[in-house]
Amino acid sequence: MIRIVIACLFVIGCAGEHREARVAYNDGVAKLAAGDHEGAEKALLDARSRAGVDPELRFRAAYDLGLAYAAHAEKVKAGKDADPAKALELARQSMSWFNDALRLRKDDVRARVQALADELRRAEGKLEARLDAVIGSQRDVLDGARGAWFAIKKTTGADPLAQQAALVGLADRERGVVAEVGVITDLAADEIDQIAKKPEDKREEDEKVRMLQLKAVDIYLADARQKIANARRKLQDLAAEDGVAKAEAALAALKRAREQLLDPIQVLRGVAQDQLELLRETGLASQDTALGQTQKAGALPAWLAPAALAERQGGLRDRVEEVRARLSTAMVQPAAPDAKPDPQRAKLLDRVRLALPSVNDAHGAMDRARQTLGDGKPKPAIEHEEAALVALAKAIEQFSDLKQTIELAYRDQDQLVKLLGPEAAKELAPAERAKQTREGLARNLGRMPRLKELIADEVATLEQQAAQAAQQAPPPGAGSGAGSGSAQAPDPKEAAKQQLEQGKQRLARAEELRAQAAAALDQLGKAVAAQKADPMLPAKDGHAKLAELRKMFFSVIEHLEQLIRDQGETRDQTSAIAGQDDLQRGRKLPGLVTREEDHGGMAKSITEALAAQADAAGKQPPQQGAPDAKALSAAAAETRLAQNEIGGARDTLAKARDATKSSENIAPAVESQGKAIEHLENALRLLQPPKQNKDQKDQKDQKDQKDQKDQKDQQQQQQQEQQQQQQQQGGAAQRARDKDAEQQKKKREQEQSSDPVEKDW
Repeated sequence: MIRIVIACLFVIGCAGEHREARVAYNDGVAKLAAGDHEGAEKALLDARSRAGVDPELRFRAAYDLGLAYAAHAEKVKAGKDADPAKALELARQSMSWFNDALRLRKDDVRARVQALADELRRAEGKLEARLDAVIGSQRDVLDGARGAWFAIKKTTGADPLAQQAALVGLADRERGVVAEVGVITDLAADEIDQIAKKPEDKREEDEKVRMLQLKAVDIYLADARQKIANARRKLQDLAAEDGVAKAEAALAALKRAREQLLDPIQVLRGVAQDQLELLRETGLASQDTALGQTQKAGALPAWLAPAALAERQGGLRDRVEEVRARLSTAMVQPAAPDAKPDPQRAKLLDRVRLALPSVNDAHGAMDRARQTLGDGKPKPAIEHEEAALVALAKAIEQFSDLKQTIELAYRDQDQLVKLLGPEAAKELAPAERAKQTREGLARNLGRMPRLKELIADEVATLEQQAAQAAQQAPPPGAGSGAGSGSAQAPDPKEAAKQQLEQGKQRLARAEELRAQAAAALDQLGKAVAAQKADPMLPAKDGHAKLAELRKMFFSVIEHLEQLIRDQGETRDQTSAIAGQDDLQRGRKLPGLVTREEDHGGMAKSITEALAAQADAAGKQPPQQGAPDAKALSAAAAETRLAQNEIGGARDTLAKARDATKSSENIAPAVESQGKAIEHLENALRLLQPPKQNKDQKDQKDQKDQKDQKDQKDQQQQQQQEQQQQQQQQGGAAQRARDKDAEQQKKKREQEQSSDPVEKDW
């Protein structure tokens, strides 16, 4: 049950990306050519940040950034307003980007790791980004302090100075952390002062909200600075156990500061992740031995003691209480007297209204878990912690979009089919199996009305976009010449109407599948309740309908790119714990095993989808811009190899997790994960059009836009001349226009080509 909740939280937190990295790159190149260095740097940085798993674009953006900063430096250091200091800084940035481009050319297989670094650099210098960075630094200090404590305990205190260097080093790092927190505090104060300079009646609504947020940030940062200072003193005194407690308290305060700048749903997602980690550690505390390995009963680390876990649970409860207060305030806050009705705000408030009961349930479950842990009973507390996670997942799901909700429904239905199968009957007790089946069915039945509403919202959005496009479009035939016999451009309103109709047909089919899935779920509910009819038939029918619905909104490439990112993150986490001791590794291994199992399931789905597409492509003529049967088959082979490597990594991690007598080497898992990423990236390259062709098309599109503008200007000039000469030339002018229109028509026909389209599942 709890694994399903974890999967749900993962899906909800991973909305689909809609990158336009190449558009930004082309814009940056154009601005660089025009001498707009700042504009080029901004556009190229945007392209570099959003390049994701496109190593060629990442290299080009980095290289061109080096050129842009170098040219900017030359410009700044010249002239009467020369600024040598700024020129030097720009030159250093240029060198940094050239080095980055060089690294990418040498090892662009690991582009995913660089992409994550880009996301951090994307808003470098902003208050939010610096808060995220300092939280990461404090987390590293905490992990280091825990490692030092464990090393001391392993020697049973025989050499109390054995970890002196490590602890003093951590104390020095805390000095840097507290200094950075001071800088962030100053940034927040400066922003508050900037807003405060405006008269209160002149401030925008978002500025008022921002000021309140920043004041709350300042309060938590002050608390964090005090706690970091306390942690530093304990580490300097070589008091590892107390240092761990103080460092953890400081980390909690920093998280609270960051959450003041997030929306409530983002906060709930962060709380859910921390609650999941607490659940795992409570499981360790409930065992007779820590990890069943090296620690004897009663010798658990201080941070796994029930009292410490109770304190952490109390902190999570307080964070949920803060979210509950914010959501409740939103519900009762009246709209401005002169404000027009806002349908979007009304829908959002409906979501809040539905989410609040689950937030209340999570708060209550956390409080019960805290009390149980405070009584020294970690095992009974697990049930309350799981209930809190379930409630958090329900609250967060209220704000999921159409694709996320479809994915959640599909995953639960897939699990239902497995629960009704013979393997589940062997693995689960009948009562537990029946409970999980009822809960999964109830979740999916509850999602069906929500899906209907989301599909209707998509239809309304389509109509609104079509209306706006029709209003903004130029009149039909504009710029193509006038007069009888001249070629007329397609009517933009008619094109918008056709696009709207196609979108409506697609969504009508989606609603049809949703209704069929809902009917199958109703039959499944009756079969489960009656315990007479075979429930497997409606379960599989519902699964098939949801799978088809899922194919309409997800492409193989989208899932493949997401799997590359997810597997890369799992590899990073595995690599990070490879050299740690058993205790530190042990609390993270269960989560890594679960992640690899999820990756393996996704790789299998992608492989099956690619194989089916390859079979279908072999029976029909190849489509322009789409991968052919050979490419699809080769991509399926690569994802199958990746699936095997993922399975090997999962087995290695599971073996290390279950080991009781000796420590298992997890380096082979890291190697398998790396090979899996290579195979997945190979599959992605096979499915995507060649990079060179894409770049040529981007350049052609850019040239076409310029040509169209020049052509329009020329045509306007020609029309003016034709109007002046029409009396003299008469029929000759008309023939010239007809000839010009015919030439333009031929040119459009020659240049017309369809964009590559990703095949759906």
